[in-house]
Amino acid sequence: MHRDSIAKLVRTAFATALDVEVDNTTDFFDAGGDSLASEQVIVTLSETLAVELPGWLLLDHPTIPALTGAIADLCGSNDPC
Repeated sequence: MHRDSIAKLVRTAFATALDVEVDNTTDFFDAGGDSLASEQVIVTLSETLAVELPGWLLLDHPTIPALTGAIADLCGSNDPC
């Protein structure tokens, strides 16, 4: 999956979990995200991308560009990710 497509999924997951508008500068935790919302994002993305993402991934990569890059790196050339 192309990085732009992953970024769109991440943006949607952030906005849904936080119930606010987000952009590329939004830090998930600064915007009000907590551990439960973080888990919601990871589960949603894991299910959508059909890949198991580690729960700590959002903790280490709390912005849309950072999480997108981390997911793309984990996926490599694997399908469907």
